Formats: sequence, C-alpha cells, structure tokens
Amino acid sequence: MGSVLYDLLALVGYSHPVHPVLVHVPAGMSIGAFCFALLAFLTKQQAYRNTAYQITVLAFVFIFLAIPVGFMDWQRFYGGAWIFEIKMKLALATLYFLLMLTAVVIGRRHHDSPAMLALYFSGMLTVGGLGFFGGQLVYRGFAPEAPAQFKIGRHTFESHCSGCHRRGENIIVPSLPLRNAPQLQNFNDFLNFIRDPKMPDGSPGSMPRFTLDKLSDQEAKQLYDYLYFEFLAQKRPSY
Repeated sequence: MGSVLYDLLALVGYSHPVHPVLVHVPAGMSIGAFCFALLAFLTKQQAYRNTAYQITVLAFVFIFLAIPVGFMDWQRFYGGAWIFEIKMKLALATLYFLLMLTAVVIGRRHHDSPAMLALYFSGMLTVGGLGFFGGQLVYRGFAPEAPAQFKIGRHTFESHCSGCHRRGENIIVPSLPLRNAPQLQNFNDFLNFIRDPKMPDGSPGSMPRFTLDKLSDQEAKQLYDYLYFEFLAQKRPSY
C-alpha cells in the first residue's frame, strides 16, 4: 500500500515524505486549542472553550492519518532504522495520542474543567517536541559543509543519500558506514557500486540502484568528489 501511494505521488512530481504535510494539522490545532482555552480562562467566554474543544477533536481525528503515514515514511526513507530521533518521535507521538484522547473524552462533558487547560498546554508542548525531533531528522548536519566547488555534489548527497548516510553514517547497517568506505577509494569502484549495490558477501542490500536515468555519470562524479573530500581524504587539499 505504501509503495503504491509514493509511486502515485511521484507521477505528479512529489517525491518527499508525506507525514510533514499531514502533521501540521494536529500540531496547529493543538496550539490553537491552547490559545482559545487561555482566552476562555481570561475572558470567561464559553464560546472560546467550545472552539478549543472542537479543534481538539479535529486534531485527534487527523492523528489517525498522520501517525500511519509517518510510519510509512519511516520505512521508506529511513529503512525502519531505530535512530534516536525516531525513538523520541514515537514516544512523543504515543504521549500526544493519549493526551488528545483524554482531552476529547473529558471535554465532552466538562469544558470548564481546569484539567482541560492543562491538557491543551501539554498537547502543545508535546507537538513542539515532535516538531523539534522532526527538524533534527531533516536539518541537523546531514550534509556537512564543503567548499563551493562541491556544491552540486553536496546537493546530490542531500537529495539522494543523506537520509541513510547522514554525516557519513549508515543508519541501515551501522557496521558499514559511508565514512572511509572502500568504495570511495576510486571513482570507478564507486560508480560500479552505486549502479549495482551489493553487501560485502555479494548479496543484495537495501540500498537502491542509481541507474543512469536517476543519476548521470557526471552527477555521480560530482557526488563522488564531495564524498571523497568529506568522508575519505585523510588530509584535505587546500582550496
């Protein structure tokens, strides 16, 4: 099911994770719920309490879309690897689900309960934590900086490789990091490997094949130069 969804999206040019698109709804609604609940506390207006509860219900409904799609994104883009940020997001997502469930159940009959404001505030903090660790997955140093001549290779690394090889690691097979990999010793070995990746024992691995239609020889060379500079060269040349 997941692969069919991503294949259909690819037909219209969408090749990114889907979870970030959906997760903004419950995240934004939780922030809004707290803001309306705070207004209700300050102004004593029942309408604000009602609004806070109604958008909390909407946030709860969208959880049933955001979490499964997040799981599919994790499998597709991170190979199901149990990296720290993923563990934190799963823990926080569980907490958020329980908080929203409690708010929906209690709020049906007790809009005025002081516990509701505490639940809304806790939900807002939790989605903040989820956003933080999501940002860590996407933005935190996956592709190290390099001199200007490696700009294209760095961009290729960000687009095709950093999800599994952030900072030269290998989140799928940690014992086979990109950093100092033997395939980086020369370009021909590197090119042959990315065209038909194999595990050390010759068996197929989880790394996709980068065929010519996905990555030209020129793009592969620019990628190789960037990787060599960042993850292999013992003494970087001066530029």
